[in-house]
Amino acid sequence: MKKSHNETKGVMESYDRIAEEFQHTRRTPWPSLKELGDCEGKAVLDLGAGTGRNSKALVAQGASIVVAADLSFEMLRVIKRNSPTGGIICPLRCNAMNLPFKPGIFDRVAFVATIHNIPQRENREAAMVEVARVMAIGGRAVVTAWSRTQSRFLKSGSSFLLEWLKGGEVGDIHIRWGNYASRFYHLFTKAELKGTVGKAGLSITRAYGEKVSRKIFPENWVIVAEKVPING
Repeated sequence: MKKSHNETKGVMESYDRIAEEFQHTRRTPWPSLKELGDCEGKAVLDLGAGTGRNSKALVAQGASIVVAADLSFEMLRVIKRNSPTGGIICPLRCNAMNLPFKPGIFDRVAFVATIHNIPQRENREAAMVEVARVMAIGGRAVVTAWSRTQSRFLKSGSSFLLEWLKGGEVGDIHIRWGNYASRFYHLFTKAELKGTVGKAGLSITRAYGEKVSRKIFPENWVIVAEKVPING
């Protein structure tokens, strides 16, 4: 448990260090947000909101409120600075493994490009269980993660091996941001991400690879899931 705490703290500190630069290099929302469908009048959780690029897009899609949740103080500071006072976007610091919300309060959840930053399989599974808990019946979630088969990682076998020898999992890697931050990633296979979402009790309606740029292999895996009644 201590190791897990230290790794999570390391992720937070890495994103705190890069927040100001991150907002200028990550302006475009992920295309997979469209999978949330109609957000008109909906309560939406943007889990792993970063500096708010997806939160702004969700407001544009008609959301009545967007809770922009993140573990990084500095990322949230950027959101607060760039969001109107008393506006629709509500920044909130929290851990994805222990969400401070009552069950069933969100109609939509965007868990985009975040689950891959959570160290250890049991923690990623716990985060997905929390996502399912706070979703309303009939609610929809889009979950995305970086693909292990991205072209740029095909020659990273030695890096994966080093992480594994240090006690990590297959697919773990650290990626530098300039000279001052190292970001943890767990790169997923499609089957692994489907399994993580399905294990939380959500019904998967679509799973596919997303190519953001012109690449041979998908850069992200996208899972679209819904919360259905237990008897339904």
